[in-house]
Amino acid sequence: MRDASWVKARIAARILLRQDCGKVTARDRRLASRLAEDRAVTDRLIDQALASICAEKGLPAAHYHALLRRTLAA
Repeated sequence: MRDASWVKARIAARILLRQDCGKVTARDRRLASRLAEDRAVTDRLIDQALASICAEKGLPAAHYHALLRRTLAA
């Protein structure tokens, strides 16, 4: 069974990946703002979820690090 905060962090990470591709919808924006207010969804947890999803998709580590840098710079 997965922890609820882990599931929310994975959703946030998927939204970040969609944003990187330029495919963010209004629904994604609404959900992202709700997740940003959730205290259980920490930056570290989103980082771990993003790394996990990138590894599952076979994306190179350089892509993950570039996305992380762009997110932190924003």
